[in-house]
Amino acid sequence: MTSAASSVDSSVTRKVVVSTTTQVAAKVLHLLLNIVSTLAIVRHLAPGAYGVYVLVLTVTTIVGLVADFGLPKVAVREVSAAGANENDIVGTIVALRLLLAVAGIVVTQVVLLAMRQPPSALLAAAAASLVFLSEAVLAAIVVSFQVRLVQQVEAFIRTGAELLETAAIVVLVAVNANLVWLFVPPVVGSALGAVVAFRLARGRFGVRIRFSRGLVRMLMRESLPIAPALLLSVLYRKLDSLSLAAMRPSREVGLYGSAAQPIEYYFLTTALFINVMFPLLSRAYGDRERQRFLNLYRRGAEALIAFTVIVPVLLLFAARPLVRQVYGPGYAQAAVPLVLLSVAMVFLVLAVWQSLALLIGGYQRVTLHYNALTLLVAPVLCVGLIARFGIVGAGCAAVGIAVFVVGASGWAVRRHLGIRLEVRGVVRVLAAAAASVAITGAVALLPERQGLFAPWPLLMIIALVAYVAALFVLRVPRALREVLA
Repeated sequence: MTSAASSVDSSVTRKVVVSTTTQVAAKVLHLLLNIVSTLAIVRHLAPGAYGVYVLVLTVTTIVGLVADFGLPKVAVREVSAAGANENDIVGTIVALRLLLAVAGIVVTQVVLLAMRQPPSALLAAAAASLVFLSEAVLAAIVVSFQVRLVQQVEAFIRTGAELLETAAIVVLVAVNANLVWLFVPPVVGSALGAVVAFRLARGRFGVRIRFSRGLVRMLMRESLPIAPALLLSVLYRKLDSLSLAAMRPSREVGLYGSAAQPIEYYFLTTALFINVMFPLLSRAYGDRERQRFLNLYRRGAEALIAFTVIVPVLLLFAARPLVRQVYGPGYAQAAVPLVLLSVAMVFLVLAVWQSLALLIGGYQRVTLHYNALTLLVAPVLCVGLIARFGIVGAGCAAVGIAVFVVGASGWAVRRHLGIRLEVRGVVRVLAAAAASVAITGAVALLPERQGLFAPWPLLMIIALVAYVAALFVLRVPRALREVLA
């Protein structure tokens, strides 16, 4: 019996390692491809035109995330439960998501019309929002990959689609395409990805999606608290950009957007870890393994902090020269917001992890409550700071909002689930970051006293190496391996 249990645990660990490793590689490539496409678009468009691009992208992103309605996360939880009918659940999710996608396309146009955007922006948004349809199918189908801990399949599909998207964007920029055409490649890539995912799920795993009317009420009831929470969380995350668009010229929106874009890409890469850990966390809670649930929650939070806190550490030494060299002198003012947004990202990722713990425990309505409270605080910060400090104020508002929501979500987890983060574990990660800052700062100052100059790429390498070494010295990776063993 012990041997059989050990074999199962070993199999799960292997699947987690393979899935995580593959997704890490895919997300690194994803990050590189997005850097290429972003650079191509930024250099193609002037800051003012890029401001319009950012506004369209922001609105479609908000509407697209709300159209998700939290249904895939609910599906993972339901399919993971004993006796669940995967085919009916996934098929019903596909149907519901497609209906929400159509509604999302209409809402996108209504929002931009209300903001009095020109016809070119409306047409660009119409093209961009078509991706809601393909993502509705793709996000539902990959539930089958997630519950089997084979997220590497999704990674391969999305990477292939992104390769095509990036190549198409580069070609479009080369032929001086207008704003509307820049939104077409993601739609085509996502549609192809949805087709491939459907065929693989059907052929390799025997998934036969079926619509079940009897599941509609249950799935909508379970996800209903998630949808408003998603809307509120996306709004307070994007309120800095939206407030800037309402209060300042489009040039400043473009500058701020150029800083926000790479941080947003990196923020999304944390999904590779969350998508692997979420089914394990859900399974531990469902099996009433409280100690394992607690350990996974704590180590997962520490891993996410470790993965994100390195970004502000690196940018602390390289933001200004990096922005000038990569974006050009016209975008130099984006350096300070870039650092501020990277700090906000650390807190936001932790808040996401804590909200998922509440979802697993069935307390998704609590998430709605503190997100609503955050949305009351966010406008005060945004309006006050942006009016006085412009794009720097927008970055400061983003940090303030992130700190508030991570505090509220942490309090909710302690109250309703009776668990909290381990201070010692978090301190170990922050100590590694502090060691990296101290070592890199010493290297940066030493040549200056001797009349020399340490180039920013070298400082970034030193900071990264020092940080990774400090993590191993403080045994942060070992703690995560122990909980997965």
